[in-house]
Amino acid sequence: MNKLIILPVLLLFISCATDKKQSIKTTMIAKVETTKTKTTTILKNVVTITDKAYILQFKIEKTKNKHNLVIDIKLQKGASFISPFEEKEFSGKFYMDLGDYTNLSFDKKIIETPQAVAEFDGFKKGSVIWVKENTTYIQSLNIKSDEDFEVFGRVQFTIEPRCTFEEIPFALSYSNGVFTFIDPKC
Repeated sequence: MNKLIILPVLLLFISCATDKKQSIKTTMIAKVETTKTKTTTILKNVVTITDKAYILQFKIEKTKNKHNLVIDIKLQKGASFISPFEEKEFSGKFYMDLGDYTNLSFDKKIIETPQAVAEFDGFKKGSVIWVKENTTYIQSLNIKSDEDFEVFGRVQFTIEPRCTFEEIPFALSYSNGVFTFIDPKC
């Protein structure tokens, strides 16, 4: 009889303890969205997209008088994509844009670290600059206004070997001189 009473009380205690942990987690996270293949977590200063083939993380870094959009890509299980520095035309090479905004634009060329190296690709019948290791992209931002604003952008690439076109939206809010990530609503 005591076992029958102890078991429900124990289950109730465990469920209450689990609820407390979840509420703490949700107060720190602005949004978590899960689809069949990806989980997107948006914090105030970082957006993380977790996929079976990669983990992509957006951050804003401020140096002296410059803001940089930093994108870290950690490749999983032999995944790869074509570098934005590949000169040949490929519909799925890494690409990033902000659309057409008057308050913010990209400044200078994107930086890729480590710089991917061209290698012979039998399928493409020539050399191709493949990104096959964890890579960081840094894009300087040119702020053209002191006013508060929001901008929406995207990163796209084809992840190999599964050959899927990845299009990842992101959104930035600029308020009182500070950038934060917001839900891109798409």
